[in-house]
This record gives sequence, structure tokens and C-alpha cells, in this order.
Amino acid sequence: MALGPEQLALGLEARYGISVRGVFALDEATWHIARDDGGDWVARVFAPERPLAATTGDAAVLAALARDDYPAERCATADAVATVDGHAVLVTDHEAPVAPARRAATIKELGGLRALGEMLARLALLPAAAVTDRPGGAWHHLADGGPAQEIAAAAAMLERAGDRLAGAELAAHEQLAGALRAFDDGSGLPAGLVHPDFVMRNVVAARERGLVVVDWAGAGVGPRAWALAWLLFSEGAKDVRRAQLVAAGYARRVTPEPAELARLAGLMVVRPAILAIWSCCVGRIGARDACERVAAARARVEPIAAAAVAAFDHLAAIQSSRTIATIPTATINTRSGPGRRRRP
Repeated sequence: MALGPEQLALGLEARYGISVRGVFALDEATWHIARDDGGDWVARVFAPERPLAATTGDAAVLAALARDDYPAERCATADAVATVDGHAVLVTDHEAPVAPARRAATIKELGGLRALGEMLARLALLPAAAVTDRPGGAWHHLADGGPAQEIAAAAAMLERAGDRLAGAELAAHEQLAGALRAFDDGSGLPAGLVHPDFVMRNVVAARERGLVVVDWAGAGVGPRAWALAWLLFSEGAKDVRRAQLVAAGYARRVTPEPAELARLAGLMVVRPAILAIWSCCVGRIGARDACERVAAARARVEPIAAAAVAAFDHLAAIQSSRTIATIPTATINTRSGPGRRRRP
């Protein structure tokens, strides 16, 4: 059963001794808590099935990010996890956004997609072991853990949904199950701290702190290319040039390894395909429609991945040429070989 705003307000008042003036919906199960006695909060309410330890882990990640001064939302109190009517609730400071009419212009002024790519790279470079030891990257509506856990949870959900299908829908269901078995979970790729849904909609253009990343549920250690692939797809699906801007920002701090670039398209298709499968399992679309969406996602990732890889290769070539240009000419001797000085 969902937790209503009145129940939430009463629970937070009892838990923290605060005075709540109003509760306003920001997103599904995410609320703006307007206070009479201090700065406003955001309350993220999780399903009773999600273990309390998972939400406590979210708070620990945010506390570690605050110590590194990473531009993430901040825990509202030292003990930022409450339990209200069986639901774990994470409370963070409300980041007052700029006016909606100014959001796009403000994001552009603050660096736009290049800035977002660089922020993701900065996250990947943080010492993950000092932040958390839990696996992360899975969409928390399906699972906690890494990409493998997200794929496994989608497969289990799809299997349960198959009991009510027949005929062409059942055939489509089997096709979806086969697609899930073939998905790349990023195993063996370089790991780092991963935000499960690092996309523009989870960025607040805050009046005071600039670009702030929110919704860290399920963040943890995982293949860094997993988060990069989802960000590239979410922007590249609008226009492949947007993926190139993300790549340009990411490359300011991180040069993807050849294996990451080679598997980028395979990683990129997973989340949009899983969202289609999830929509099928909850009854929003049929299995055949889900198959069509998965096929469409496969077709879309190829040009996006190609554009991103080309951008990374181009940027790496530029960086390499700059490095060569900085080698002192006195160390180069065409007769005696590099590293030896010419005789006077």
C-alpha cells in the first residue's frame, strides 16, 4: 500500500520533531517536505519489500559523496533514514531549483551535456571502496545490486508474466526471454562508483549549488561503462550529436578502454529493453509490443554507439598529438635514436 502525504508528514514529525507545513509530489514516491522550522526536505519513500539496509546504504553513499564534495543531494540529518508505516524513507535537503523557464538556459550556462559527462567521469574516478562496498547500478524498482541482478530480476518477472500468455503473445514472450539471456551485464570491465540512473532528468539546476545529481537509490560499485552507456543512449536517442557532447565531457577525465568501447552498444541496449519488458510485465503493453520496442532499441543503439566511439577516438587522437608535441626536441636524435642528445 502506498504511503500517502498525510501519513508521511505525521511520521516525519514524530521521527524528527519537525513541523511540516505541506507535502508536495515531485515524482513517484518522492515528496517535497515544506517545513515551518527549517530548510525544506525531500523524502524518498521505498516499497516495504525493499530492505531497510538498502536505504541505509543509500544514505551512506550520500554521506561519502558529501565528504568528497561531489555535487549530489545531501542527507538532511546525520540519521537520514526513517521508517514510516513499514516504508523506509530517505530524507535529503531540498535543492531549490531555478524557475522551470530558466532550467534549459541555466544548464547550458553551466556546461550542459559536456558538464554532465564530466560529472559522470568524476564519479567513476572516486575511490569506490572508500564510498561503499556494495554492488550497484541496478534500477532499484527491479532489484538492488549490479547490472546482473537487474537482468536476473527482469527475467524472473518475465517468467511469472508468461503464465497468462498464449499464442503469438507467448511466442513473443519467449523471444523476450531469449533477449534477456543474451544481454551484456558488463562483467570484467573496469569498475567504479555507479549511479543507476545518471540522466538529465535526475539533475537539478539548483539556484545555489549549480548542477546537482539526485536519486541515488541503488548506487554502488559496478562497471563504469554501464552508467556511461545509459547516459549516452538517453541523450543520443534525441540526437546523436548530444551523445558526442557527453563523450567530450567524459573524456576530459576518463579515456574509456578499448574493451569498454567495443561493448558499448551491447551495454546501451539493456536498460531501454528492460524498461520495455517491465512495461509488458506490469500490463502496460503486450509482449509483441515489447518485442518491437526491444528491436527498436537495438536499431537505435548502433548509430549512437558509433558516434560516441568516434568522438572518443577523435578526442584520444587529439590528446595523443598534444602529448607528442610537448616532448622536448633536444631529446630526439634521428641518428642515434630517441632519448639521446645530439653531439655539439
